Amino acid sequence: MAKVTIESALVERIIDGWGFKATETVTIQGEERKVWYTVWTKAAVSEGDKVSITGELGVKLEEFTGRDNKPKMSAAAHINNAQVSGGSDAPF
Repeated sequence: MAKVTIESALVERIIDGWGFKATETVTIQGEERKVWYTVWTKAAVSEGDKVSITGELGVKLEEFTGRDNKPKMSAAAHINNAQVSGGSDAPF
């Protein structure tokens, strides 16, 4: 796994007891997009917090049913063994 650091990630959703989902805004070919990460940590954060995340990056394919009721597949980025700083209850 590759080590990754994400600065100014936005906590979007809490996964009770496991971690949270965060987004990073990046510019690709002149267009701003959100990149989603699932962060596995016991760090105490709240939705809306801006945090820095360092951990091991893993990517896996996930299948789901889209809004059009058709099966879809996406690459999901996960950050394992994450160290988080800058949340509402910092330092962690």
